[in-house]
Amino acid sequence: MQEVMVREDVALGADAVWAVIGDFSGIRKWATLVEAESTEVTPEGKVRTLTMPGGRTVSELMTDGGPHHYTYTYDRPDMDAYVSTVSVEPGAGDACAIVLRVKFQPKDPSQLEAATEAMGKFCRGNLKAMKRALGLA
Repeated sequence: MQEVMVREDVALGADAVWAVIGDFSGIRKWATLVEAESTEVTPEGKVRTLTMPGGRTVSELMTDGGPHHYTYTYDRPDMDAYVSTVSVEPGAGDACAIVLRVKFQPKDPSQLEAATEAMGKFCRGNLKAMKRALGLA
């Protein structure tokens, strides 16, 4: 699988950052494009359904979570696989790093370069939105 990762150090403690960006069921704290969200617990795990502009819905299944990370999958019609992780790495004092990682495999191998570029843009946009919600941008 292809992987895209963005990481940025921020001048806030990990717990403070995680309080804003780490709630799988509270993505609207930082993701302002999400118009509505709901979460349900299913036999497979916790699923969040996001309503995006234009009424498009996205359902994401949380597959792993911990004190400063969560991982989810998303069945995209253009991908054979899509796994994303949001994490915060504690640093020294009141500092940490926000890390966003997406692993994916396009259905059409000829789309790998375009998909990689799009995933990088997606991750950088999310990081920017997270920093804005934290009062850092």
